[in-house]
Amino acid sequence: MAVLRTKATQRKSTRLRILIVEDTPAIAAALQAGLHAAGMSTDLAETAAEAIARKASFRPDLVLVDLDLPEASGFALVERFVAAGDCGVIVVTNGGEEAVRVAGADDYVVKPVRMHELAARIRAAHRRKLRPAERRSGTITIDRARHRLIGPAGDSTALTEAELAALETLLDAEGASVSREWLSRVALKRELRAEDRSVDRLVLELRRKLAAQGATARVILSVRRQGYVLPDARPFHTIPLPAAQPAKRV
Repeated sequence: MAVLRTKATQRKSTRLRILIVEDTPAIAAALQAGLHAAGMSTDLAETAAEAIARKASFRPDLVLVDLDLPEASGFALVERFVAAGDCGVIVVTNGGEEAVRVAGADDYVVKPVRMHELAARIRAAHRRKLRPAERRSGTITIDRARHRLIGPAGDSTALTEAELAALETLLDAEGASVSREWLSRVALKRELRAEDRSVDRLVLELRRKLAAQGATARVILSVRRQGYVLPDARPFHTIPLPAAQPAKRV
């Protein structure tokens, strides 16, 4: 397989380290190039056996696994990595959320993969792994499973799918601005059209709901000609999705 193995694993140790498990050379090369462009270090494996060996030596922050692998089940590989619990796991699938529930992964992306979306999902999964399990006093909790904000007093506010996606995208940006175009794609699932104010209305409603749970008026700021930024993630705590139970095979 012709791959970009050379300098990626020798660069800054602070970069996210992603192990790509993919047996199709063209797809593997595209994933690796895209993740390099997003500032991540990568290594590659073509088979389940190679993935296990590479994981031990590369020590990735997250493993990206194609479920359709030769010689061994991608599901079994994901279950092994999830059980180890020492890195995040995202599956690449032709299916959808049901595959994630069966395999127990942190998240999934559907082919063909959009690199901006994949990079965002990787950062989100890594952030959830690093976030402490305990809730700090005075924080606003994001309950991903129930789509709710829970305030310091324990009262809660429902979030729509779009509001949750927008909030997580802003958190994942770690203080960098997020464009309206990108928020429209990840939260509203469509391209932003000229004179379209739907993203602004979405953020306005999200601000209102955050304020109801004690957030300051400046929790999400507008950035002229760029989009929006959430400058301080410290007031937030995320409850990750519950781990899926592996399905019994017959």
